[in-house]
Amino acid sequence: MSIKDRPYIICLMMTSVDGKILGENWGDRPEMVTLKNKFEQIHNQIGIKAWIVGRTTMEKDFTDYTKPILKKADHQIDRNDYVAAHGAQSFAIALDGKGKLGWESAEMEGDHVITILTERVEDAYLAHLKDIGVSYIFAGSDEIELKTALYKLRHLFGIEKLMLEGGARINGSFLNEELIDELHQLLLPIADGTTATSTLFEIDEAIKKEGATLLKLENVKQIEDDVLWLTYKFKYSS
Repeated sequence: MSIKDRPYIICLMMTSVDGKILGENWGDRPEMVTLKNKFEQIHNQIGIKAWIVGRTTMEKDFTDYTKPILKKADHQIDRNDYVAAHGAQSFAIALDGKGKLGWESAEMEGDHVITILTERVEDAYLAHLKDIGVSYIFAGSDEIELKTALYKLRHLFGIEKLMLEGGARINGSFLNEELIDELHQLLLPIADGTTATSTLFEIDEAIKKEGATLLKLENVKQIEDDVLWLTYKFKYSS
């Protein structure tokens, strides 16, 4: 897929020294809260105005597991993309193939909400999204096709740069399709030590396309509180 047909994608994640992403077992003592706050600081410093996460991350960190609202539709709703009137310059984007996120507003912390769906979602769900002004695009009949979604984000919303921010399986899906251009990894001075916590990238063995992906180290920067900010470019085989 040509870079002209999709946004330039930067993956921003923070991990423990053993490669684990944020887990509940990290605790909430003051030192840990300080480290967790590094993510938002670097997100703002990079300054990309559009960010994308998977449904699980959006539920956990932003919508607080709100159940979806189903508004009775008085007619069948065509499976056409819906670009709501918004006037926004920044976007919060969710991958939610089955329509499980409970949106109550078309804004997320000042960013216009775009949700990426499959055609299997219910009419009642689409009716509610339209009613509150959430934009939605379709990217597949049963499973989300990332390349289709990215093409539409570029051409329907003019998004030229996109920040990918997890979780592990969403990151893995982008990696598997060779769709990440840069990785910005905040290496925190902590050890997770558990087997249950997810790693930065996770790909189901049944769908993994290639062996390990090579990266090129572009920059290493030590920031406050003993955090390393590592920047890589991806070196895909194709």
